[in-house]
Amino acid sequence: MARPQEFDKDDVLDRATQVFWQKGFDDTSVQDLVEATGLNRGSLYNSFGDKAAFFAAVMDRYRATSPTRILAAAPDDASPRQVIVDFLDSLVQRARTDIEHKGCLFTNTAAGLYGCNDAMTKWIRDSLVMLEDVLMNVVERGQDRGEISSAHSARSLARFIVAAAQGINVMARVHPDPQVLVDIVDNTLCALGDSSL
Repeated sequence: MARPQEFDKDDVLDRATQVFWQKGFDDTSVQDLVEATGLNRGSLYNSFGDKAAFFAAVMDRYRATSPTRILAAAPDDASPRQVIVDFLDSLVQRARTDIEHKGCLFTNTAAGLYGCNDAMTKWIRDSLVMLEDVLMNVVERGQDRGEISSAHSARSLARFIVAAAQGINVMARVHPDPQVLVDIVDNTLCALGDSSL
């Protein structure tokens, strides 16, 4: 009996991420994934399932290493406003270093949901809600500490920040002028109110 092929799962997911990121879900073939990862079709299917399941595994790994981790990793005693600043700044910094202008894999996928199955669509929707919930908690803390205006609900401000972040990611791909991205960040922070309030 042949021994199962051994491989570094994270390395395989990282290689597959680059393919999905450059080509998108629809235009990525199983053969593309075979060539990028060095695994044969049987190993891919046995280890990850079909292309959609493989993509879901890629997205889970991507989410764990994306700028949103700044929000999840922030200590409770950190300045909530600064946490949001750091999150938005990390999106701009990623765009500045992305010489291929790939944008954000998550945003690119959300913008092309027509090629996704129901499970993938739900995963994207649930991920956006999770981001909104995390941001709402940060905004609430900021409002309690007087760092963020209470003129709007924490939920509505969180939704605004999610929309701004997705906008930054889209602009980073189609019009990656750093000043454009900084303007989006600055105006988003203005919407949170004067930090001295």
